[in-house]
Amino acid sequence: MEIFEWGPLLRLWSEEWLEARAAEDPEEFQDLDEDLVQNRWLGFAPADPARLAALDERVRGLGIEVPLPPSLRAFLETTDGWRHAGGFVYLLAGAEGIGSYGDPHDLQPLYEEYLDEDPPEEEVLLAGMWGRALQLSLDSDMTDVLLDPGDVGADGEWAVYVRHGWGGERPSRYASFRVFMGDMYKEFYRAALTPASRTP
Repeated sequence: MEIFEWGPLLRLWSEEWLEARAAEDPEEFQDLDEDLVQNRWLGFAPADPARLAALDERVRGLGIEVPLPPSLRAFLETTDGWRHAGGFVYLLAGAEGIGSYGDPHDLQPLYEEYLDEDPPEEEVLLAGMWGRALQLSLDSDMTDVLLDPGDVGADGEWAVYVRHGWGGERPSRYASFRVFMGDMYKEFYRAALTPASRTP
């Protein structure tokens, strides 16, 4: 099984994010956390083995038997959380902050209600996702980043779903945490580094 090396992408992301903030809004840049600016790093220290073991135990306590997705574990071994993950997510959880989503908006019965007599597998997975997902986003603009232990690929990766609370649209699905983070980096890059995409 290939283990993704997070360091190069995350260091590049951090450097470009800081450069963009300094150029676009010097006052906001001055208000950033001192450690973020000094270390040129949007992340934190790596999660130690004890934190990862505690996360594994907590997840098993929720009745989830499948191992944590390898790309998420490798990510946590690189940084125990992440700041500014895309346009609407300000903080992704580290090992201690990952927990049950709990379906606070009762979306599972709503989605199950619309299943027909012979629904496609992806519709069944989506309907059940709300009740079993883990929450990754700790601070956001009405945006939930959810890991689904019931939607697991042959590579052991769990699907990630992103729900924006303001629109009522179906959540976006990503095949893995790695794919999700790659897309969030591209979103940042388009918004912050491409002049044509900036708001005048």
